[in-house]
Amino acid sequence: MSGGGQTAAEAVRGTDRPAGTVRAAAYGVVALPLRRRLKHTTADTDRLVQVVLRLVLSDGRAGWAETRGNGAYATHHTTESIVAALAALPAVTDPAWDDPAALAASVARRCPPAAMLLDVAYRDAVARGRGVPLAVALRAEYGGAAAAGRPAGTGPLPTHAAIPFGTPKEAAELTAVAAASGFRRVKIRVGGDPVLDSARIAAARTAADRVSGPGAVVLAADANGGWDPDTALAATPWLARYGVAWLEQPTVPGDLAAMARVRAESPVPVWADEDVRDAADVRKVAALGAADGVHLKLEKAGTVAALAEAVDVARERGLDVALGQMDCGRLGCATTAHLAAGLGLAVAELWGCANVDRDLAAGLELLDGAVRLPDTPGLGVEVLLDPARLTPVGRPGTPEAVSVPLPGPVATHGAADRPARHKERS
Repeated sequence: MSGGGQTAAEAVRGTDRPAGTVRAAAYGVVALPLRRRLKHTTADTDRLVQVVLRLVLSDGRAGWAETRGNGAYATHHTTESIVAALAALPAVTDPAWDDPAALAASVARRCPPAAMLLDVAYRDAVARGRGVPLAVALRAEYGGAAAAGRPAGTGPLPTHAAIPFGTPKEAAELTAVAAASGFRRVKIRVGGDPVLDSARIAAARTAADRVSGPGAVVLAADANGGWDPDTALAATPWLARYGVAWLEQPTVPGDLAAMARVRAESPVPVWADEDVRDAADVRKVAALGAADGVHLKLEKAGTVAALAEAVDVARERGLDVALGQMDCGRLGCATTAHLAAGLGLAVAELWGCANVDRDLAAGLELLDGAVRLPDTPGLGVEVLLDPARLTPVGRPGTPEAVSVPLPGPVATHGAADRPARHKERS
């Protein structure tokens, strides 16, 4: 990890600076193998490529964040572009680091996933220094406590199970397992052959009702923009027949008129996902009547402030709001869980690590279809990576050059994991 950019001395600032000052920042790329391929209308991969960032404050507290690199279909940014954005950051001796929030907002204009890393890692470190879970800090800042109706750091956060493309038999089997495990919400990938998708939805509904009772499990369908308006509208009667609660992004992103047409004629509520990134997009969707709800992601918004603004705009315009995430590791899942609790969002995707075979973090628990939000400071998970293997920001590098090996092997199949080797609570 040699080359231009900041020196080793520059990578670690003096500890005589204020406690909240960033004195070190380093990043890396980690590949997380999957147990089964991630496959839908816009993705087909056997691994998640995650970019991680670690910040250290002058009080010695470290914060971590991860974001998806090979998810350009949703974020519009690749691993290469995220790495380039981090490599282009100034050395931590630069005055720009005196205001991390402003720095993140600046980066968000060019690369929202890189801005997410900066914002989350800094917030994690600050919350750790204050001795509070990140959700508590977010509620204090954004006033989500009343909306959430429960104290941060306690109680389960319900999430949903995701059913990938496959056969009707596979959809039934996976849904039955999810229902038996306590999930009360299941989202099924659609957007391919409508005949096959209909059979898969029917099989999932039958399995869910058999295990949990009629209607006890909410079904949602996500087309990821895979249908044209006519195909989507033709699908809505059978989606309604099987009790699908909402249809997510039925038509190609960028054509809000097409989605507005589907929404106007559909008996099933339509939610926008790929078409909404920030508050401006939410306003457009609402103005055109293109959706009944929006599915927001920090990876697309870039900063927590931008995400919170989008949530507020959606609520003001009477839209349902769900918080999503890219498939990711437990570090990313912990981030989304704290955001959901902190911003008072009852519908959220929190277990994007379900298919990860080996993870970069541990300590996040899933029980009865709900994530148990850690009540320890910051994000509350333990990062298993060796910080010495990371590359200082501002130092050029390719994804290959800044890659970081996973420790291991570490079992991640259970609901609760115990870390091994290098570990650092985040």
